[in-house]
Amino acid sequence: MRYCLTQLARLGLTLQVLKTAFAAGLAWLVALLIPGSSYPVFAPLAAILTMQVTIADSIEKGVYRVLGVIVGVTVGGAIGSYFAVNTVTIFFAILLGISASTAFRLNPQITSQVGVSTLLVLVYGQTSGYMLGRIWETMIGSLVAVLLNIAISPPQASVVARQAVVVSIRQLMLVLEHMLDAPTDTEVSLLEARQMVTRIEKEHMQIIQTAHGFRYTPFQRRERKAMFELVLLINRVEHISIQIRGIARSLVDLHSLPGQTYDFSSVLKDVRLCLLIFARAVAANDAEAKEAAVMAVREMRANFSQYYYALQHEADTAPEVGAIFSDLGRILDEIEDKFPALNAQAAGSGRLFPGIDISANE
Repeated sequence: MRYCLTQLARLGLTLQVLKTAFAAGLAWLVALLIPGSSYPVFAPLAAILTMQVTIADSIEKGVYRVLGVIVGVTVGGAIGSYFAVNTVTIFFAILLGISASTAFRLNPQITSQVGVSTLLVLVYGQTSGYMLGRIWETMIGSLVAVLLNIAISPPQASVVARQAVVVSIRQLMLVLEHMLDAPTDTEVSLLEARQMVTRIEKEHMQIIQTAHGFRYTPFQRRERKAMFELVLLINRVEHISIQIRGIARSLVDLHSLPGQTYDFSSVLKDVRLCLLIFARAVAANDAEAKEAAVMAVREMRANFSQYYYALQHEADTAPEVGAIFSDLGRILDEIEDKFPALNAQAAGSGRLFPGIDISANE
């Protein structure tokens, strides 16, 4: 199935294109089967405009379109019944329809549809059955598009989303690599970290939208469950990106301090390795990979504790050092919380690093 879709996509025949064409044809057929359908063309038109990538977007688009048509038909029909169609009539009809929807703070998509429907009703509204037909056929086309989108969901959406999460984790590793390769180029590292936070936030929203689409379908329950799990996962990755941005910010501050130098290469390498193992665990999604991530977190905690303990014995330890280790600990917390097997062993600690209270330096 996936191979066939891939080959068709190379020719421009993506699943979305096929669904849109099918929805248009099916809407036309349904409109013809219903008695009294004088304007079946509006059904496939509504189906084309309603068909979106996600089910949630299709429902939203369909509702907006139907509401816009109802308001536009009402305004256009009322004005067209008393006044002849001319430049002045069209001006005031469009002005009234759009200003009314704007005053009630309707969605901009409804507002544009109000304008279009008002104009069409003014021009063709005197034809028998046009106004009711416009509303009825729009409802048919929108309903067909929504139902078809529910019945034919993108195959293995969770696989694509999981790959996107893995890519995001690996991109965070690249930010850490730059911190290691150019330890004095802290401003660039901070810029890269900020860009990654923004990028992952967008990825987070895309996965949420895809997951919400599965809420409206009774099919693919396993896929729906997998998507909502991935929403929680990308949320953790977003938190990790924020902590890495905090580390980059602290490194900039430390670099500006005169006469003080700190070497964080060992801990940055450790956290990069931990993210690598985490990415493999997310990609593989099996018990063995998860156990490897659990062991990595344990070892990193011990390493961070030893390194921070050594720094505490140095005179005049900068507060930014504590902030860095606080962010490092929170990264481990996010990975740890993903795997419940590790939570029981860390329960009751209440600290980011066992045996060390770093709150004084935060």
